Amino acid sequence: MSAREVARTLLIVGLMAPWVAPPATAQEAELVVVPDVQSVILERADRARSKGDSAAAIRIVEISDFECPFCAQFYSESYRAIDSIYVQSGLARYVWISFPNSSHPRAWPAIEAAFCAGAAGRFWEMHDVLFEHRDEWASARDPNALFRTWASEIGVEEESFAECLRNDQTAPLQIRDYESALNAGVASTPFFIVGDSVAIRGTIPLEAFRAAVDSMLVLRGFDRP
Repeated sequence: MSAREVARTLLIVGLMAPWVAPPATAQEAELVVVPDVQSVILERADRARSKGDSAAAIRIVEISDFECPFCAQFYSESYRAIDSIYVQSGLARYVWISFPNSSHPRAWPAIEAAFCAGAAGRFWEMHDVLFEHRDEWASARDPNALFRTWASEIGVEEESFAECLRNDQTAPLQIRDYESALNAGVASTPFFIVGDSVAIRGTIPLEAFRAAVDSMLVLRGFDRP
């Protein structure tokens, strides 16, 4: 299957502007409540894991697993630069797709934590926390306790977040991601689709990743940043 076909199969999200949580009232102490209706949770979580200009020149899709050490390596070595140079500048739209490895027992609950936070408009904040504290929650007896604490710290109301976790509210989205990636031929993480046509398997040096993105921008008539 070509990279373009993989991208078409995987890109079930990111076509609409990401949902942004409304401003909190003074009574909420700036904590955003996770909705209690599953259809709303799924819609908001789906949109929240896309960021950047919806009319950007290219799209970068990351298929990832929070417990994956190579995904964590990409996060620590390259992610912030890619985000700053391409996403925040408006050149690229970034989409995160979950694909938990069967050998990573904590991957599924970590993805669930990110999506529940995403339903409150805090996906990327939880995304960062999970990678930055990977060793801590991956070895914890009760990772959900940590997830609840971190959710509160990033501005999500803890009880509604805990309820989302308890009821597996984001399971349909996680299953859909997994099946889409599997059907598209993705077998490992991280896996990237740049500009809907270039596949990058595994963690590569930032310079090589940038070269792939810059090549796609040039093909679209944009200057290298």
